[in-house]
Amino acid sequence: MLTSNDLSPGVAHDCDHFVQFYESDAGLADEVGTFLLRALSTGGSAIAIATAQHLAALTSWLDARRVQQTQRRLGDAVTLLDAQATLDGFMVDGWPDEALFAATVGAVVANAAQAGQPLHAFGEMVAVLCDQGLGEAALRLEQLWNRLGERYRFALFCAYPGSAFPRAEDTQLFRHICHAHQRVLPSVALRDADNQELHLRLALAEQRARSLEDEMARRKTAEQQRDAMLMTSPVASALLLGEDHRFQLANPRYLDMTGRDDLIGRPYLDVFPDERDGPIAAALGQVLTHGLPVVHEEYRTMARDIDGTISMRVHTLHFEPLRASSGRIEGAIVSAVEVTGYVRARETLEKSRADREVLLAELEKANRAKDEFLAMLGHELRNPLAPIVTALELMGLRDSSSTMRERAIIQRHVDHLVRLVDDLLDVSRITRGNVDLDRRLVDLREVVTKAVEMTSGLMGQRRHRLTVAIDPTLTCVGDPMRLAQVVANLLVNAGKYTEAGGQITVSATSIDAANLRIRVCDSGVGIPPDVLPHVFDTFYQGQQTIDRAEGGLGIGLALVKNFMKLHGGHVEAASDGPGCGSQFTIVLPRAPLDLVTGEAAAAVPISGAPPAAMPSGQRDGRQQQHRILLVDDNVDAADALAELLRTYGHLVRTAYDPVAALTEAHVFRPDVAVLDIGLPLMDGYELARQLRADPGSSPCVLVALTGYGQKTDHERSHAAGFDHHFVKPLRPADLLDVISGVPVEGPKL
Repeated sequence: MLTSNDLSPGVAHDCDHFVQFYESDAGLADEVGTFLLRALSTGGSAIAIATAQHLAALTSWLDARRVQQTQRRLGDAVTLLDAQATLDGFMVDGWPDEALFAATVGAVVANAAQAGQPLHAFGEMVAVLCDQGLGEAALRLEQLWNRLGERYRFALFCAYPGSAFPRAEDTQLFRHICHAHQRVLPSVALRDADNQELHLRLALAEQRARSLEDEMARRKTAEQQRDAMLMTSPVASALLLGEDHRFQLANPRYLDMTGRDDLIGRPYLDVFPDERDGPIAAALGQVLTHGLPVVHEEYRTMARDIDGTISMRVHTLHFEPLRASSGRIEGAIVSAVEVTGYVRARETLEKSRADREVLLAELEKANRAKDEFLAMLGHELRNPLAPIVTALELMGLRDSSSTMRERAIIQRHVDHLVRLVDDLLDVSRITRGNVDLDRRLVDLREVVTKAVEMTSGLMGQRRHRLTVAIDPTLTCVGDPMRLAQVVANLLVNAGKYTEAGGQITVSATSIDAANLRIRVCDSGVGIPPDVLPHVFDTFYQGQQTIDRAEGGLGIGLALVKNFMKLHGGHVEAASDGPGCGSQFTIVLPRAPLDLVTGEAAAAVPISGAPPAAMPSGQRDGRQQQHRILLVDDNVDAADALAELLRTYGHLVRTAYDPVAALTEAHVFRPDVAVLDIGLPLMDGYELARQLRADPGSSPCVLVALTGYGQKTDHERSHAAGFDHHFVKPLRPADLLDVISGVPVEGPKL
């Protein structure tokens, strides 16, 4: 049985290569010094290659004991070398170079061994390499020491701190280092212990070794299970280790994704050099540096399909850190989920949306062009109507009974044409949302009366029997002109589709305290069931004969529906079928009670006052002569209106272009100037501004006369300085009312 002295470095054989794993530096100098002094005390020599701290402690120990043993100077028998400096002499790229080792350390040993005396050497370079994380290089250095021991007779003492191998994964390297030595010395604590304590310590060490082996086995099993799971994973997966991201595993789906079968054992950038600055290399670096997962969306590759065609594939890549039991990041697990179908569907949807936006833009452009065309059409249609209406007025003033029938025909068709133009423009305004209602408290009798008046020509022409039954107490809040237009459109529709001499009834009754009803019934041709759902559609018309006897544009009922919606009501159509007549019912909210009976009613203007039979300037019997300037590039319209105004006793001048108008205004100094807007070279807005700014012109009332009648047109004329805005064709009575309100002695501004 070995004693503690038998286990001491001091009794080592002269050619032993042994190792000791020490727990602290406290007893290391005594252990090493005793070993070296044994050779020195017998006339031999010693070599110590250690860290600077350990060299200093060893030198002090030897100096304290050398005098008692020999009178030789320490430097004559002992060679002391710094471990790191010595390593620098033979390490190349982190690995011991055998030739350089022989030329440095080997030369020192050869020189000391040539005397033939005992030689003891202490080496700590292997411990330095382990501390630097170069365990494999330390094992290689132990092998070089053994080769040197085969050539020279010396004893070598290697020392490692026990903390150099703290992890379970270090066990294999620890075993190899132990096997590289002839003996493994226990620690001082074990050598100094009695048998029972020694046995206990050994038993604990064996238990720890078994637990480490068990942990390593469990780790190996877990790694095998992980690898098996990755290999059979339904998504592309790979395992990359180390700073160079070397492929350790890649399942078939990953190989298929990359189109490679030579990945295992190769660094990522060795296989994919073009990816050096790409997203995958960057993600792998982030995982290894920071230990945090990374997701890269929509990684695109080109791959060959089963049929041999090359197509794009898109994957979402997930990078998860791979940690050792110590927590150190060893590598990364990469998984790739194919999202090609989703991306293609999304891109198709995005393209569809983009195409839809283009189509919508084109439709909006076409719609704007349509609206502009309708506005222009209304303007162009109203221009020729103006002189016709004026000419009819003149003919009526001349009281020529011989042309009465002809004038009635012209008047009826002019009224019809004006109504068509107004309806057409109203559809355009409603479509754009540009309709503003002049809301006020409305007497329903006056609305129906106005509608009957508007359609009297059609009713008389076709000899219809019209019955009107209105509850005199009914009121609502709305635009009186638009409501009259709605009822008139229903009457026109009934008149067109009822044979001559047919019966038409318009009635207005109360439904309940909140709602009222206006109903137009006729004995006409009726409505087929398949047509009934479409009668309120814009531009929809039922079956027409080739002569289009009913005429129209198919927009009258559409206007009824839209105007009712703007008023908070609705319209319904009913018919028992062809030949059974039709019934149209309007439902509207009744006026609130406080507007009808309270003080608020007095503040709301009541519509429906009957139009004046003649201009106010003549109703009182007094005739006032005004100076009036007419400016219109339509010569017929200007001349006809001028003749009409002269008939009423006014002094009238005409100009057919803006330049002549400015000159005429400067000389004529009119009380009223009626300006067409659509003039050549200079529009009516600019002409109005110049008339207002000309100090030589007398201030006068400016009246805009135009084919444009939208709200924006009214606002623009007001901004240009106009006092009034009339839409062609002009009702002469409206203009005469304006003129009669202008004092002769001074202009009304």
